[in-house]
Amino acid sequence: MWRKVLRDRRLRVLFVGQVLNMFGNTALVIALGIWVLELTGSSGAAGVIFFLIAVPTLCAPFIGLLVDRFPRRTVLIWADLGACVLVGLLVFWPSVWLIYVVTLGYGVSAQVYRAARGGLVHSMVTEDELGDVNSVFGALNQGLRIVGPLAGAAVFAAFGGSAVAALDAVTYLASIVSLLLLRGVPDLTRTPEREPIVPALLAGVRHIWATPALRQMVIAGAVAFTGAGMLNVAVFDLVTAGLGRPPEFLGVLGSVQGAGAVLGAVAVGRLMRRRGEFVTAAIGFLLNGLGLGLAATTTLTGVCAGAVLIGLGLPMILVAAMTLVQRRTPNEVQGRAIAASEAMVDLPYTVAIGVATVVISAVGYFAIYVVQAAVFVVVGLVVLRIRDQVRQTA
Repeated sequence: MWRKVLRDRRLRVLFVGQVLNMFGNTALVIALGIWVLELTGSSGAAGVIFFLIAVPTLCAPFIGLLVDRFPRRTVLIWADLGACVLVGLLVFWPSVWLIYVVTLGYGVSAQVYRAARGGLVHSMVTEDELGDVNSVFGALNQGLRIVGPLAGAAVFAAFGGSAVAALDAVTYLASIVSLLLLRGVPDLTRTPEREPIVPALLAGVRHIWATPALRQMVIAGAVAFTGAGMLNVAVFDLVTAGLGRPPEFLGVLGSVQGAGAVLGAVAVGRLMRRRGEFVTAAIGFLLNGLGLGLAATTTLTGVCAGAVLIGLGLPMILVAAMTLVQRRTPNEVQGRAIAASEAMVDLPYTVAIGVATVVISAVGYFAIYVVQAAVFVVVGLVVLRIRDQVRQTA
């Protein structure tokens, strides 16, 4: 799979830039939570980081329309440049409120980037190659979760949060260079748009909802990941109160999860070819449920084993969902469909993070982990049951 995909020079250039970009991102995100926790001493305040990253899903219709109106390579370059400037502010003026502001802008940039990259990849490769290319991206992204969080936590411990922000800014610049070198690639080609602005904004949502396979996949993801949003807050208490470890241990845990994610991302392409996107996603949901159940034991062995299983399952869900959207969406609506599918999952997920920052002290991390483990298992079993129905209506 890797050899076949990387024969294409254009994909190699894109992958190099993405490796650097994703390394900086995985290093910074973990550092932002640790940074706020160190400044405030509050797990709820640290969990706000993940809430702010997810909030920009509210802008999904506008982001999708933007991606479907301009060359996607250009959009990617501007998204990287904007994120570089924002992150650079933390190098010189670190404070809790600025961390929150930068995180919000960072979330917007990430939303734009995912939609634009998905649309660009759809233009660059054949439909049969989409699963393999997405699985390589997934392997790269998840593999960097091994070194990224460790690097972010280590640099934070040695030099502080400003150093991590500087590192991330440099990786954005490197990503921009790779995109500038990516010339001669097929990109968005469309006829002049005559559709009124409101229907144009909602085209992605309409397409997702009118396509049975996409609608079923999005509903499954929304149900599973709504409660999962609370885990982004509960994990701080799991590590500090449950395991008795310092917040920096989140970097180690993220790397353990990344090890499992590499295996999952490498396997997902072959699994989709043999079993299809729905069976692949169902296996991912079930693995996440088992992993969360192990983490709820609050033992070092259980938490680490659970992290491996969660890492193994997540790329199966994410890559399968992305590939399904790309395969069943016309090129001129790719950006809006990708943004809409993510928004339908991320909006309830975002609300759950906000709720968790308020109720974590009353509910406790254990209940959140146990309930969410059960939800993932149920969703996985339901997805297995509906795959035949979706196949018949495809």
